Amino acid sequence: MNAIIDRGWVGRLKRAPELNADSYGDFCEGMRAFIFGRLGATVKVEADATISKAKETGRPLERTNDVRALFDPVPVIATRNRMLRSAQEMMWRRYRESFQAHAATWESELASFDKKGPGTVTYDPAWDPPAYVKHPIHIQPGGYGGDPICGYWYHHASNVFFVGANTQDEYHLSLAKALRPPADGKVKRVIDLGCSIGQLTVTAKERFKDAEVTGLDVAAAQVRYAHKRAAELGVECHFVQRLAEDTKYPDGHFDMVTAFLLFHEVTLEAGRKIVAEAFRILRPGGVFNVFDFPTGFKSYDPYFRYFMEIDHTDNGEPYELDFIASDFDALLTKTGFTVERGAQDVMLARTTYAIKPA
Repeated sequence: MNAIIDRGWVGRLKRAPELNADSYGDFCEGMRAFIFGRLGATVKVEADATISKAKETGRPLERTNDVRALFDPVPVIATRNRMLRSAQEMMWRRYRESFQAHAATWESELASFDKKGPGTVTYDPAWDPPAYVKHPIHIQPGGYGGDPICGYWYHHASNVFFVGANTQDEYHLSLAKALRPPADGKVKRVIDLGCSIGQLTVTAKERFKDAEVTGLDVAAAQVRYAHKRAAELGVECHFVQRLAEDTKYPDGHFDMVTAFLLFHEVTLEAGRKIVAEAFRILRPGGVFNVFDFPTGFKSYDPYFRYFMEIDHTDNGEPYELDFIASDFDALLTKTGFTVERGAQDVMLARTTYAIKPA
């Protein structure tokens, strides 16, 4: 059986168990490239024209219902919305089916790596996470961590989501390069909050080779896969299943804390607790490196508001609208951090360095 499903590696990526799954993924990736490329350019022209006409006629554009009523009837925008939703559904479905066909093999593999190094993984199979994490985020079947082997198909599907820009961890390698260490340069311990399948955890360890690097996530399935993959790559990381707002680590334990696209996936209340927890577990002079959507705008372009509303409703993003409307910098400052802005990143992720005063 293993001889059938072990198709080897392409650089840092282990192939899917079936060639037709990879081919299907390539098709979905091509759909997303078209949606955000040629189709997106056409949509932008049509959206700008629609906004200009609405302003000329004094049509209201302030409320969500206003922008929905304005853009929903535009044929090219409706086509874009349907294609985007379909591509997302298709990428999940085919990779999930491919790995589920051999579920027992992957469950056995995860169990064997639970006890292997380098690195470690700690999780509680009986732990019931809070309700807010059970939502099928990104319309992922079964929810973010509901399938014991979802790390396998999450990895491949996320490569489609990044439109081929992360098959060799390129995106996460760039994030690791952007991480800011403390001013004194001392990096002994790093923790990656909401680590998912551990790509930033691993690339952070590759950059800070002498540091103890930990990845923390709410889903057992994700940290188990993260550990397996890190071990296969020969990178010593430690993965734990815990809440980002209740890490269980001592005060001042870490030199650096990271969070990639975490805050727009949790409630505002959970986000406040996570920021407080990051401040608590950082040592004086430590840095909280955050990569997430921009926030705190006083107003949005009508089409941007519309696009985020579609992402909210059609892509299973229940918390992102609240997050982008909030003032994240103010929250960091109120908690005690000094905030500095890094370079704007891709995929709408803004780089924020929050420094705990020495």
